[in-house]
Order: sequence, then C-alpha cells, then structure tokens
Amino acid sequence: MKFIISGDALFSSANLHQTIDPKLLELLHSADEAYTNAEFVTPRPSTPPAAGRGYSTSVRPQALDEFARLNIKYVGFANNHTGDYGLQGIVDTLEEAASRGLVPLGIGYDLHEARKPVFIDTADGRIAIITVDVTRSEVFAASNPGNGVPGRPGVNPLRWGRTYVVEEQDFETIQAISRRIGVDASMREGRRIERAQEKPAHQYDFGSFFEGYLTFEKGDRSYIRTEANAADQEAILRSIRDAQERSDFVFVNLHTHEGSNENWYSDDPAEFIETFSRLAIDAGAHCIFGHGCHFTRGVELYKGQPIFYNLGSLFMEFEAGESIIPPEMFVAYGYEEREAPSTLHKNRAKDSEGNWTGFYSDPKFSENFLVVFDLSRDDNRFDYELIPIDLQMTHPHVTKRGLPVMASEEATASLVGRLNRISNERYETEVAQAQGRWIVRPWSGGASARKD
Repeated sequence: MKFIISGDALFSSANLHQTIDPKLLELLHSADEAYTNAEFVTPRPSTPPAAGRGYSTSVRPQALDEFARLNIKYVGFANNHTGDYGLQGIVDTLEEAASRGLVPLGIGYDLHEARKPVFIDTADGRIAIITVDVTRSEVFAASNPGNGVPGRPGVNPLRWGRTYVVEEQDFETIQAISRRIGVDASMREGRRIERAQEKPAHQYDFGSFFEGYLTFEKGDRSYIRTEANAADQEAILRSIRDAQERSDFVFVNLHTHEGSNENWYSDDPAEFIETFSRLAIDAGAHCIFGHGCHFTRGVELYKGQPIFYNLGSLFMEFEAGESIIPPEMFVAYGYEEREAPSTLHKNRAKDSEGNWTGFYSDPKFSENFLVVFDLSRDDNRFDYELIPIDLQMTHPHVTKRGLPVMASEEATASLVGRLNRISNERYETEVAQAQGRWIVRPWSGGASARKD
C-alpha cells in the first residue's frame, strides 16, 4: 500500500491538476491513499467571519473539488484558521467536505468526533490517522454535550502553557515593577473577588487578571518552560492506544507553529511538542508528523519510529488565487476596507525597495517535502522515503508562486543540508540517499555510531 503524507495546503486557484508539476501529479495519483492539511475553512456565502481574526485563510467550498483531482481524500482541517468563520464556518466546512466524498480529520461536530481516529482499510492493512491542532487550539476547541448543553463544533485540541523561569534577582525585579505600576494590587484584588487560587511563593503572575498575564517562576537559570495540557495530552494518548489495538499502522499529525523560545520561525519545535511526540510513539504510534510553520523542522528516530517535526507545505499560494478577504483583514494590515487584494499580497511579498520579504525571503519556505510510505501488514513492511518539492516562492510569474514542482538537484541539496543541520546534533539522525531514495537513518557522526 502506498500512502502519501504532506504538509499544509494553502491555495485558492482552480485546476491545480493542470498547474502543478506533472511528475508530482503522477506521484499523487500513484498513491492508494493520501493525506494533507487544508489550512483554510470553506464558509458558505451567508456565513460571516468571526471577530478579531486578523489574517484569515478561507476559500469558497468549490475549492474542495481540487483535492479529488489530486487524488487526496483524507484532509485535515484542524489548525489555527479553523474558526476564522466561527462555529458556522466549521459546520459549513464539515458538510461541504463530506458532500464531496472527502474525509475531514481533526474537526467534528463535538469533541468526541474531532478526537476519534479515522481508519483506512486496504488489502495491505488498516491505517489509523489521528489529527491534532496545537496552535490556537484553546480558541477553537470542540466540546462534548452534557448537562442539557449541546456539543460545540471545533478541533481536537492539544492546549498548552508556558512559564518564564528567571533567576532570583530578575524575579524580584519583575515583582517590584509590578508593584510600582499598580498591576500587583489589581491582580490581588481580582484573585480575591473571583476566588482564584493563589500561586506558590516561587511563581508570580505579571499583568492583568482579566486581560492576560505572564507567569514567572524563580529558578537557578533563565529559560521558557512549555507544557502540554495534561488532560488533552492523556485523552489523545488514550485515542492512540485505542487506535493501535484496532489497526496495523498509526499515524498522528499535529498542526503546530510553536517553536523554541516562543519563536514561530525557529528551526526547533517547542519542548512540549517533542515530549508529546515521543509519548505518542510510546502509546503505539508508528509515525508522527507536523505541519503549520510553513517550513521544515528536524527529523527524529525515536525507538526506530520517525518523527517529522514539520513537513512544510504542499501549497502556499497567497498572491494569485481567489481567497476570501474580509474588510477587517485589510484594516488589520493598515489598509482601507475596500483595498485591492494585490496591494495586500504584494506588500507581503516584497519590501519598498523590491526585495523579497516575509515568506518569500528564505528558501526554507519554498523547499519542503512529502513522505511516501510503502506499507504491508502481512510482510511486516513499514518503509518510507522523502520526496523533496519546491514551491517556487520567488518565481518571476506570480501565478506560479506557491505551486509545487519536484525539487531540482540544487533545491534538494539545500533542503537536505538544512534538515541535517537541524537534525544531526539535536536528534542524532540524518537524511541520506540510499539506492536513489532519500531516507532517514541514525547520524553517522552521532554518539551511537561512534560507539559502534
């Protein structure tokens, strides 16, 4: 069984089967099944946008027709744009996807539906896919019905929190500043009236009880500690254990922008993402893969199983398509409500001097990869290879930017070099060519290899 996984699909133009690289289209059509993450919602024309969404990614439902033409049936919709059009936009997306024979993953009419595994049955075995949203999942989390209250449509969430650990002198300085500007007293009053639990002496909340605050902790060194929500994490691990009992191959994917030091564009994932990914394999997953940050992160082999911390994107078409742009989105970027789409997009592509900027300024946003799996239950086969692609983000023709082609030798070398710079030291893995295929293996320069 050939199963292909890919990262984010951000597009709004039509006839993609005619505009992408024919070799890539042939590869997709050679798959028995394929998965991607649609980082958009498909609201119907009568559905208004949610408030306060800033940059939204949404297209009309007919865009979903493109997936069938690409031979992609399994589509994740759990991401930080799932709620761009509110609860009704989520329902619209679920209904429109199902009406086209697509299988939406990671979202549902309630939490149980969003969280449960989706199964693919084939002659070579059964695949289970569990799809999780991390980024903004606290905003779009689904809920279960109960106490006479209906369930809420939304995502399968892995919520998380952070604590800023600082040394004693800095800890005391933060407290002193809080007292001088008056928020210390406000925080105490809010906690008293709302009957909130007091923090231990070594922790301190800086800011407003009602408008948001940062939690600091006194420690022996300074760093940011991130931790997954324990209840969410255990519920997802329980779903993985259940899937492992009912299938032959378990795939878990996360939509996550979060990077180290709260930097969305860091090459390294946040600490809690690494921890969760390893726990997921301990629970029975065969592969973990991430998407969301729109570039690749490292590759780890944990107990022999692959963790692709971010695959990057399959499509990243911003400029030439027909995405829906609410008036508030123009205003959020400093334009008039009725500005032309090209004004917004060209200023995100080039600066005032004509230099590439933003997502166009670094090859890492263009050089991504798919993973092709060869799976067989009866032959005990779990084989895979990486397929480098190039999204042509700086192509001279605007209508080609963000559309994938099979990567050139130069782009492939750049991608592989980048993956190895990230993965060698941190995970002791490397991407290398073997018999004409790009594979993941233990790093030949790593400690374990030197011991051998």
